[in-house]
Amino acid sequence: MLSDADTAEGLTPAPPAIDGRIADFRDELAAGLRQPLDTPADPGAAEACFRRLLPFSRRAGITRLADLTGLDRLGLPVAQAIQPAALSEVTSLGRGLTLMEAAVGAIMEGLERFFAERIPSSDCFLATADELRIDAALFENLLLPHAGTAWRSLPIPWTLAVDVASGAPQPVPLELVHTCYTDPEPQGDGLFIRTTTGLACHSTARDAFAHGLFECIERDAIARAFTTHGFFDRRRIATSRIGPKVEHILSVTRTQGIAFALWHAPSPTDLPVIWCQAIEAGAAEPTLALPTEGHSAGFTVETAAASAMLEALSARAGAISGARDDQTREHYRKSTDPLVADARRLILEATTAGTAASPFAPTCLRDVVDRVAACGLGPILAVPVGADAEAGVACVRTILAGARPFSILR
Repeated sequence: MLSDADTAEGLTPAPPAIDGRIADFRDELAAGLRQPLDTPADPGAAEACFRRLLPFSRRAGITRLADLTGLDRLGLPVAQAIQPAALSEVTSLGRGLTLMEAAVGAIMEGLERFFAERIPSSDCFLATADELRIDAALFENLLLPHAGTAWRSLPIPWTLAVDVASGAPQPVPLELVHTCYTDPEPQGDGLFIRTTTGLACHSTARDAFAHGLFECIERDAIARAFTTHGFFDRRRIATSRIGPKVEHILSVTRTQGIAFALWHAPSPTDLPVIWCQAIEAGAAEPTLALPTEGHSAGFTVETAAASAMLEALSARAGAISGARDDQTREHYRKSTDPLVADARRLILEATTAGTAASPFAPTCLRDVVDRVAACGLGPILAVPVGADAEAGVACVRTILAGARPFSILR
């Protein structure tokens, strides 16, 4: 969505010059690619970040922050941010091992929508793919089926991204960046799959890019899992001996009757991507009958598994709250439902579970960028969507042009 115009009228017919904003963004990413991935967490960082974000959150339309932890019996922190005027989902979930971490996560997810709904028209231009000499295959994976090749001659809004591997500017369709998911759709939309994959907010542009890149790798791997014959039988991994983060989550949930199943999803990058399902395993009528899911890519199996498990548990709390506007009665079935019985069998009646080992152990983002390029998922395009220096937040949309698209409904 353009911040100062409701249509594409008035946009410049040529790409804007490589201004200081794009150049600074490119340079920040380049400098951050060599920073180590595995850095010790600062115990006070989440609270400091929360206090910086709070005033800006009000201006961004976040009217309430809710602590959902007590709605479930697990005690793992889950927070929710509410944006009544959002143009897609009005609620955002955050999870973590502390309430501050969960609250920051919920706010950051809400700010993704805020920035992506208000992309300045000065950052956009009107053109056709043919005029820009866009490679015929560049955005092919992301097109809707009806678009065909005719879309290349249509004037649509574009914005500039940075090709992370080369540092060169690259025009991308604005529809792949914004989240103005309205009906009717904005002028120029309707050609590409609507998705928030790769959209991330963080305290730095480098960290937002890293978050978005790993999410793109994750979604590509999960899409591949759906087309992998015998995936649930052959790719299941044991939950034991993964690492202390996973052991902590298991120790908290085991006494509450929550069972997990983990699968190692196939990624051409060889990065670990974990698909997690969680379900109540007791004989009593469950609080939530259907399983909840989480997916995550990480630089180690432990980081990916722990993140996927926390996502599954936060999705559980979100479903119990009943606050998500995209969840219908289909998400609330009785334990006697055949669909629930099938889900329980999948999780509880385990086939032989192996161990997840990744032959690729990146130490920095440059390693990941090089691997993505080598396995044909690129180019990696990063768009500086927005930022607020006082709040200490940057929003980046990462587009993995060669990845398989996948959208998730929980």
